[in-house]
Amino acid sequence: MAGMEIFMSNLPKDLTDQGLRKQLEPHVKDRLKIYDWDCQKSRGKHVGSITFLRRTDGELFLRVYGETPVPGWTRNGQQRTRARLTLLNNYVYCKESKNSPDTFLLKTIVKAAEERKRQQKDEKPPENTNSVAFELQSLSCGHYEYRKERACYIPDIEWAITNRSTATFARHAVVITFALQDVNIRAEMPYRTIDEVIASTNPTWLLLTLWEAPRFFRVSVGPAVDGLASIFGSMSLSQQTPGSKSTDRIRLSQLPGTGNSHRDIIGQSMVYCLSVSADNFHHRVERIKRKERLNLTHYNLSGMVHQESEMLTGLKELKRLIQSYAKEKVAFDLLFQFQALAQNGYLLPQTVMGLLRRLAEARAATADGTDPISAEAVKKLFSQIPFAGPNADASTFDLNELWRYIEANEKEIRQGLSKELISERARQNLTMIYKVQVTPTRVMLLGPEPEAKNRILRKFPDHTEYFARVQFEDGQDLFFNAKVSLDTIYTRFKKILQDGIPIVDRVYKFLGFSHSSLRAHAVWFMAPFIDGNQNLQTYFSVIGDLGKFNNIFSPAKCAARIGQAFSETPFSVDLHELGVEVQMIEDVESKDGTRVFSDGVGMISRDVVNAINDGLPQKKSAPTCFQIRWAGAKGMLCLNDNLQGLKLCMRPSMIKFQSNDGKYLEICDMATKPIPLVLNRQMIKILEDMGVPDDWFLKLQNKELKRLQLITAQTDNTVIFLKQQKIGEPIRFHQFIRRLHKLNIDYRKDTFLCSLVEAVVLREVRLLKQKARIPVEQGVTLFGVMDEFRFLDEDEVFVTFDHLPGGHHLDLDNRLVIITRSPALHPGDIQVRMARVPPEGHPLRELKNCIVFSQQGKRDLPSQLSGGDLDGDIYNIIWDDAAVSSSHREFEPADYPRVPPLNIGREVTSDDMTDFFVDFMATDQLGVIATKHIILADMKAAGTVDSECKLLAEMHSTGVDYSKTGIPIDRNRLKGLTRTYFRPDFLAPAPPANIVDRTEIVFEPAVAPSNNDEDDGGGPSYRYYKSEKILGKLYQAIDEKNIWKADIRRTIDRHGASVWDLLISHINRECEDLGPIDWERAVKEAGRIRSVYEDAIWNASIDYSDHASAGLTEIEIFTGSIFSKTGVQTRRQRDNSLRLKDEFNRISKWAEGLIRKRGAKSAEDSDSDSDGSSQNELDLSDGASPLELSIACLHVSTVKMHALGSHRGNVDYQSFKVIAGHCALRELEFARKQRDTLAASYFGPFA
Repeated sequence: MAGMEIFMSNLPKDLTDQGLRKQLEPHVKDRLKIYDWDCQKSRGKHVGSITFLRRTDGELFLRVYGETPVPGWTRNGQQRTRARLTLLNNYVYCKESKNSPDTFLLKTIVKAAEERKRQQKDEKPPENTNSVAFELQSLSCGHYEYRKERACYIPDIEWAITNRSTATFARHAVVITFALQDVNIRAEMPYRTIDEVIASTNPTWLLLTLWEAPRFFRVSVGPAVDGLASIFGSMSLSQQTPGSKSTDRIRLSQLPGTGNSHRDIIGQSMVYCLSVSADNFHHRVERIKRKERLNLTHYNLSGMVHQESEMLTGLKELKRLIQSYAKEKVAFDLLFQFQALAQNGYLLPQTVMGLLRRLAEARAATADGTDPISAEAVKKLFSQIPFAGPNADASTFDLNELWRYIEANEKEIRQGLSKELISERARQNLTMIYKVQVTPTRVMLLGPEPEAKNRILRKFPDHTEYFARVQFEDGQDLFFNAKVSLDTIYTRFKKILQDGIPIVDRVYKFLGFSHSSLRAHAVWFMAPFIDGNQNLQTYFSVIGDLGKFNNIFSPAKCAARIGQAFSETPFSVDLHELGVEVQMIEDVESKDGTRVFSDGVGMISRDVVNAINDGLPQKKSAPTCFQIRWAGAKGMLCLNDNLQGLKLCMRPSMIKFQSNDGKYLEICDMATKPIPLVLNRQMIKILEDMGVPDDWFLKLQNKELKRLQLITAQTDNTVIFLKQQKIGEPIRFHQFIRRLHKLNIDYRKDTFLCSLVEAVVLREVRLLKQKARIPVEQGVTLFGVMDEFRFLDEDEVFVTFDHLPGGHHLDLDNRLVIITRSPALHPGDIQVRMARVPPEGHPLRELKNCIVFSQQGKRDLPSQLSGGDLDGDIYNIIWDDAAVSSSHREFEPADYPRVPPLNIGREVTSDDMTDFFVDFMATDQLGVIATKHIILADMKAAGTVDSECKLLAEMHSTGVDYSKTGIPIDRNRLKGLTRTYFRPDFLAPAPPANIVDRTEIVFEPAVAPSNNDEDDGGGPSYRYYKSEKILGKLYQAIDEKNIWKADIRRTIDRHGASVWDLLISHINRECEDLGPIDWERAVKEAGRIRSVYEDAIWNASIDYSDHASAGLTEIEIFTGSIFSKTGVQTRRQRDNSLRLKDEFNRISKWAEGLIRKRGAKSAEDSDSDSDGSSQNELDLSDGASPLELSIACLHVSTVKMHALGSHRGNVDYQSFKVIAGHCALRELEFARKQRDTLAASYFGPFA
């Protein structure tokens, strides 16, 4: 690639990459018409470079702007030259560099040129995202109150700012820069957190109502603000790239200059008033409106109401009032919701105090002085309160009106419709737990929400309200950024962890965390309580009852051991009640004693397996392998038919601490069915290095892509896809689509139904492109266990699984298979081994859905696969001959020395563990290391075999163990690695898409490049090159935007009768044929069912959202997948999506039970497509039949709900009509069958 690099000297010292580019554009782009170039310049240096894609362009630039020789010589004996380029009054000298152009920089220029040409071909020109800036004259935060039915802004805090302050509406956020007491301040308000903007022309104000507090920074120019930022900045792991500012920022939890008052009200004063210059005010506001990113309305406020703010005093008075009511035995759960109303910023503290006094009056009026309302009635108020402001009705916030809402809610709750949902959660071993969200600025009270049980919650079933799950976050996980110091935030978090969180009259304090919650930055808190035996339970008693930990001197290891009790264990078996014998047996080790082949696995007899399976929900296949927790042990138990009676066998490698708490065997997971195998980028890269040809990967991807492209083309494809993806599984959503098709009703005519299908297809296409998640039909993912019978020789495995489309496990005898485990970074993390099948009648043949490893040889195979073991790890197996036979390069597995845990030389305290928790948040760099690895593996000719990639693989292994050892990665080892200024294209973000109007997915228009993108503060901007290796080829083979337009989002004529009109017409005709169906008598009950269903949906939208104030859309809830505009979910979103899917399944199953009068418990858990008959388990609607109630629900569902003043009521939920419509169709079919059966019994063969 023949480019040219030009060396530039005497550049202004403080100029950055972007600044230099901005200065060069008039000369290069406008005058010389050269478009394919880039420049590099580090702040603080006088030199830089400009690189041209074509040498001819570089030569043209030098002819015009290159330095020219003049008579004379310099002191160094060099020819004197004259500069012909002037930038910012500096004479800049330009000449051809001695260095060849950077190959990957040239590749990024090529990719940028291709992208520019592609955008030029688009029908629409790129969206102009130029920022809109206002001169800021003053700043305050406050709230709205109403005076004579008119909204007034009340400032709670005002800041005296100096000159040269600006408020900029950038691409993704409002950015405010100003100075307070000689401190430079930056505030960021992402558009996603802004509910509305009020533009007032008299005075010229912009009032922003926020979902979340702004992000505040103290800005300084100079050396890195802390050592960690300095080290990681020098490594260029991710954040500091060419063009990024070297300005350092310190994240703040409040604005300075106000004492502690801002900290105390920051969560309640959520309206920020920007007093701006009147210069071109109207023109600038219109430019903001044209962005169509914000809800902006005009409203002239009569003026700021200057009165002494009552917010701070009100919060203090409310706290005292709540504590006094607690002493009067008002229920804690009720007071929790009242405190949350004020603390989360829904109502003013004065308003909440008024409601509490109403409660006291109503309580006094009852005969026994009990609470006349429930916590659920108050919690429902959260969904009924809009943001205060000019566009909200003042009567909504009237005390009498709010109390009427609560009374109406209580009346509805006492109908008892929600009891079945509570029972369904209990049947699934869930319990309702309070949640607390701690951000850099706020503490929000949430819940209670359903949570899977763990050992602690199981021990205290009647006192779960004394436990809370606390999430530390900033809308999502806080991530390391070399430009930003989070020291202040981590200090705040540490103080909360040590001091606790006051709620009502309790103080919840740190208790512990599991391994998964540590990575999710979540911990368990508890408040002391008196248990059923009249014993005081505190941190010390609860932890002491778990086992003995005083001999563990490592905070990380101690936390990990205690954390076993916090692992989610949905099911448990009472071993004492069953009379199970627990026996300790020896581990199986190598001859030299250095390897443990049985690391983490024990045995279980057939009788115990049967007892466990008897207590589990119905499953198609009874599992034989279980991931368990018991006393101080963790690991796997697998069936051994040679064990007689009720017996468990544990090994020393399973025992992590001594404990007498062995009554229950807790089940974390079980091998009920094989897990479909999908590739990922790390596996693909190593397989490529092993010799697997590109065609194999491309063929697999193309097959999956073609399948996805045809999903929306034919209804039969849609039905199969929805069933495979288990969308709306409890209500058999796929059957509903099929039934509509049989009635000649095209589901695609309904926007919501169509968007549900499109959202899931788009998600799968994006996973395919962005994550290379390619299904392998001849592959499977399974739990690993050990051969207890020495059948397998060294390097042999037995793979057993239930039926899969890609083959039968018995056909794998004497075949080579590829085996690996994620994450796989070292080239030796993928191995090829021989599969064997035991003879018929052998005890190994009784095992299901697992891979059995040999216990013979010098080293166990699991430890060779990314350092795996048998305590619950899952392994990937591929038997596709095209891949196996071509894997001719097999690499030696890594063998890293064990890192001993950090030893503090004394007993570990809770403060030690909270310190470790915060340190882990601040220094966990697994993601950064993995990203650096995949970049270098693409750039280096040797791929993952390159020495730098091997070093990163070793560091990643250390990072994986960090949570258990307390030993972070040694960052100094990274200093000599290749700097990754540029990234391969497969790491580029997807074209952004959004859910519009909560029901429809729309891709954002192309965006023109901007030199001011970094003003948004959303993280670094990377440069991408076109990768020529397999990951690049796979990525480039998918154009998701074109697939969306051509294959997924098919053009449908939606004129004429709607899906629901056609469905109701069909049902009416069927009812006429069946006889009189008086559905109208069930309308009132149908309305109540819809109301409680949509309340449950709203609660789920808040409970599982990244942002506690901004709920998820109904599409996300129904599909059980949180939508990411860039197509790549965060870890938090992935975890929440799994829980959300389970919760919607529970809600929809419960709603179906109410409509069909069956009860959630009677719904089938099987995968069968057959419909069960209605069972009159519930008597809900004054004698109306299930058919009548179903039809009534369908009619009610088509009417828009008008909840009085309901913020949630403004969301027109759609899914209830889906459930009601399908219930009606199924009840019709059942009614027809009943009629035909009766007719047959009457007339016999003459019917």
